[in-house]
Amino acid sequence: MLNWSVVPEEVLFEGFETMSCKWVEATVGGVQMLVEPIAEQPGYGRIVRLLSPDPAVYLKACYQPGQSVCMM
Repeated sequence: MLNWSVVPEEVLFEGFETMSCKWVEATVGGVQMLVEPIAEQPGYGRIVRLLSPDPAVYLKACYQPGQSVCMM
């Protein structure tokens, strides 16, 4: 494997095995995406990644990663 960083792999991937992602696949406004549910707000989540093949969706500010969306 080629290393492209001066940071050792052990430091980069520390805790990777114990990390748990609670992402769910959701369709909001006809756009398919990965969403991380917000524990304090049931039914809402933060966009992690868009899965839509439509390039126009990626230009809309309301679908940027980190935005909150209603999953209901």
